[in-house]
Amino acid sequence: MIHALASRTWLNATLLAGVALLVGVLAGKHPNYAVALGALGFVTLLAFVAPVTHLTILLVLTTIVPYSIEGLYHAGGAGAGNGGLQASDLFLLTGLLRAALVLPRLRLTRRQVTVVSLVVISCAFTIFEAYQGFRAGQSVANVGAEFRALAGGFAFVLIALTTLEDRGAHRRMLRALVVMGLMLGLWGIAQWTLGVAFNSTDFGVRAGVSLTSNGVGQLQGGLFAFPIAVTLSFAALASGHLRDWRERAVVATVLVLNAVSLLLTFERTFWVATGVAILLVALRSGRARRARAMLTTLACVIVGVTVLAAASPTTLQTAEQRLLSIGQYQTDLSVRSRAVESGFVIDKIRAKPLFGWGLADTIYCGQPWTQTPPSAQSYTHVGYLWLLWREGILGGGVLLLLLALSCVWPGRARGGDLVAAIKMGSQVSIVALLIINLTFPVFSQGSQATYMLGFLVACCALPTLSRRAAASGRGTGIAPVPVPS
Repeated sequence: MIHALASRTWLNATLLAGVALLVGVLAGKHPNYAVALGALGFVTLLAFVAPVTHLTILLVLTTIVPYSIEGLYHAGGAGAGNGGLQASDLFLLTGLLRAALVLPRLRLTRRQVTVVSLVVISCAFTIFEAYQGFRAGQSVANVGAEFRALAGGFAFVLIALTTLEDRGAHRRMLRALVVMGLMLGLWGIAQWTLGVAFNSTDFGVRAGVSLTSNGVGQLQGGLFAFPIAVTLSFAALASGHLRDWRERAVVATVLVLNAVSLLLTFERTFWVATGVAILLVALRSGRARRARAMLTTLACVIVGVTVLAAASPTTLQTAEQRLLSIGQYQTDLSVRSRAVESGFVIDKIRAKPLFGWGLADTIYCGQPWTQTPPSAQSYTHVGYLWLLWREGILGGGVLLLLLALSCVWPGRARGGDLVAAIKMGSQVSIVALLIINLTFPVFSQGSQATYMLGFLVACCALPTLSRRAAASGRGTGIAPVPVPS
């Protein structure tokens, strides 16, 4: 009897009964609290029972759902966009709870220990910078938003790392990546279509395209995710291990949809970074695989361009004008505004080079050439300057060291050729984001790219085969990526 009462089954049943009783009491007196407690219980249970699903939902919330929309729905805070606990925060916190319980029991490789150490140090710096922001009088909402991006995004590495160590997680994660890629590409095209049709910025589209004659709008929702989806899908095609035509068709569809969405952003830096990423993937693939992937990609591009030309001929003309405008940097007002912003930020960095100014700090500048009066702003286009401004050389250096190591770590990932291709694609994707960071701040709260970076870093830290095993081809067999039905 004593052993039965002490068994885990009885313990779980007792806990569930207690929670059910508590929810029942709250439902009678405070329905809102009961709903919140029920949601917390469900998300926590999901983190432990289905960690891949939990991780996927968090990635969708931070990658596909626009930051402005997610900010409308939160618990606490004072109105829309003014702080509070968002849905992604709930998934992040419950995921970190699982990671804290699971991580100490894992047998980590030296590479994974390095990643965990750098993430913990980086989060410690970010906590200190949040304290600096509060001490300087910055609002809780502004500090919290940047803390969510920096600390939350890179703490996500721990969630992804522990999730990918589960048995069968690689296969489920490959399926999730395919589904997210399809969702992202379709959502990007839908945003642009609705934004142009209704001439509204509510759909993630910025009106007009500078330096073009017929540009009507630039797609901004999912901006940082499109290059990643294109790179990873190209890496999967280049691996040569999508044996079935249906699998190749689905991955090629992901490539086409996200390539079209990327084109509709009309952001030149993103185009260049994605081109560099595709070139690096091709160079790191075998000769036969490289030729097959390039032919497949060429066919996808032809199909995408043909469909786009039929649907909107002026869009291709806008893209051509936008691409050729790279040579007009001397008269490009966006280049001038970036130079002015950078000058103010550099002065800030020189004043506090080691520890930075803290989260949510501002500069005071304007654009007289466009009759824009000076105002306080916390944004700057050069992401490296933004990071050093916030966290200083020490805190920013830890993050950049983590990303640099993730890009260059050698070795073929265990789990099969497709997993190895995703690991290589993740390394190249980080390179693409680092290029983008030259003109767009990847680390700021509005980009939502830090969660993608966290996932990519975890993929780069996957355990690798020994040189002998990699050379002999052992441990590379894996079933093709499951096609979503």
